[in-house]
Amino acid sequence: MSPAAVLLALAALAPHPQSLSSSRVEVAGAEARVTLRCQALSVVEVLPELDFDGDGALDAEEVLAGGPRLLNYATARYRLFTGSDAAGEGGAPLAPSAGTARYLAPSDESDLTRFGGAVELAFTCRADDELRELAVECTLFREVGSEHVDLATVVWPDGTNQAFTLSVERPRARASAGGGGTFGVFWRLGLDHILGGWDHLAFLFALLLSSRRLRAVLGWVTAFTVAHSVTLALATLGVVDVSAWDRLVESAIALSIAYVAADTLWRPGLARGRWVEAFVFGLLHGLGFAGFLSESLVLEASKATALFAFNVGVESGQLVVVALLAAPFALAARRRDPRPEFLLPKPLRVGGAWLVLALGLWWFFQRV
Repeated sequence: MSPAAVLLALAALAPHPQSLSSSRVEVAGAEARVTLRCQALSVVEVLPELDFDGDGALDAEEVLAGGPRLLNYATARYRLFTGSDAAGEGGAPLAPSAGTARYLAPSDESDLTRFGGAVELAFTCRADDELRELAVECTLFREVGSEHVDLATVVWPDGTNQAFTLSVERPRARASAGGGGTFGVFWRLGLDHILGGWDHLAFLFALLLSSRRLRAVLGWVTAFTVAHSVTLALATLGVVDVSAWDRLVESAIALSIAYVAADTLWRPGLARGRWVEAFVFGLLHGLGFAGFLSESLVLEASKATALFAFNVGVESGQLVVVALLAAPFALAARRRDPRPEFLLPKPLRVGGAWLVLALGLWWFFQRV
């Protein structure tokens, strides 16, 4: 395989989206009021003509002057449908009305505005009859990359809401009135995040590589969950503020992955101390989870329930991954030897550790 092919393969495993937006759709009768927040740097990439002074950023005057273009761009790529099937496919698009655009100055309170500020767009879509279901579709910023993720929330008149992560893999999702409360919404967010978070999965795989018993792996995963639950709660509730150190936290997460992989290579027999590593690095990974979750919690009333549900979703995803990866090897190891030294055979342990080490270092240099 050529070096270029290797680089492309590693880029495809980017652990976090390079571009993020959040959207909130409030349903009232036949109307759906949309509030969409996008990172200003992402907007400049697709609409460079709005950057009148050529400084690579946007300000309040540029957003005000470019409001019509911004709205035209956004409403063509963020669309609502009614009458879709259970999977959200098909349906009739709802036409947006004229809206407003405003600039949000950089702030440490939100991941969206932290670097370069954000653009907030508001517009209304209207149906012929009372809305009881909606499909939400987001294809924003596809022109400059496929890593964009939108955190979408649909709020119904009875106060229930449903949230989705919309990406290139899943650009459309369906919501219906009475379709679920806070727990279900954030449980799904946690599950989606861990299953789509390559860096967190790589860390779990690194732990698995040095495991001797399936029971030990489950203990390490639980220690990891307990630890990241603590720092996730402290960070998202504002008790601990690490916003100024966001890049440092993400870089340290990448190094934690590389460290565990290297430790597996050079100290393969050190199994008893793995739960300590899982707990300590879990504290670090919790701060990384907070960056993803904070935007969804801005307008959420039941924050404690949401945090608990998100953590349960993350733990559910981790256990599914461990079961799929470790259980077959555990059964095979038992057949070879009633008391095997390791769950995984040596070629897979060594090869897997080198792969995870390379990924951890790649992500570190990306983030630095």
